[in-house]
Amino acid sequence: MFKPLEKKRYSEQIAEMIQEKILKQRLQQGTRLPTERELAEEFQVSRTVIREAIRELEVAGLVRIKKGPKGGIFIDNAYHKPLSASLRKLITSGWINVDHILEVRMLIEPYIASQASLKAKKSDIEAMRSLLQNSSAHLDDVALLKKNNIEFHLLIAKASGNPVFSILMRSVMDILEEIARDFLVLSIERDFFQAHKEIFDLIVQRDPEKVRKAIEEDILDVNRRLSAFLRRAKASR
Repeated sequence: MFKPLEKKRYSEQIAEMIQEKILKQRLQQGTRLPTERELAEEFQVSRTVIREAIRELEVAGLVRIKKGPKGGIFIDNAYHKPLSASLRKLITSGWINVDHILEVRMLIEPYIASQASLKAKKSDIEAMRSLLQNSSAHLDDVALLKKNNIEFHLLIAKASGNPVFSILMRSVMDILEEIARDFLVLSIERDFFQAHKEIFDLIVQRDPEKVRKAIEEDILDVNRRLSAFLRRAKASR
């Protein structure tokens, strides 16, 4: 099933082999991998070595560990995690700031959305519609609205058909979500939801230019409100 081990750290070799299998076979998110014990027997190494290998894969966003009776090692496909971690470190160290992240988003997301309006599959449209319906049914739940509003942008990236866009947008949204963790205002999240309904209608109409402009307006609105929130938060310290 796997190639013989080479003269590297065993955990590194095992992680590379499992990664190759995941990517080449395009294993779907949620697929269960063999247990630690089964992998240790197959590779003829200790379970400690297997844990190290799985940890490397977890950091890379390829697998997740679930505890409990129904737990195990599962495919995650969270390929954005290394990029998110790098951006997080750069922000913490002061090399970049939130304005840099917002500028990148403004540059890439309008194009991503225009591509989504041209390439979205029926399943993409239905996923967006279902998400908006869920938001519509919970207009008094600010935490859920915020979560769904973020997810809407990620669904647009997925609908573009370019997995690199999905990775970039997931990383950007991860960082913005962390920065705005305490930015919870029901009226604002409702406004974002209304804007997303309009953007969705334009995507359904397959109008890339109108989608691009609508997303630009949405991002500018988010940037304005988020910047004001961050200024107030800084002033209150």
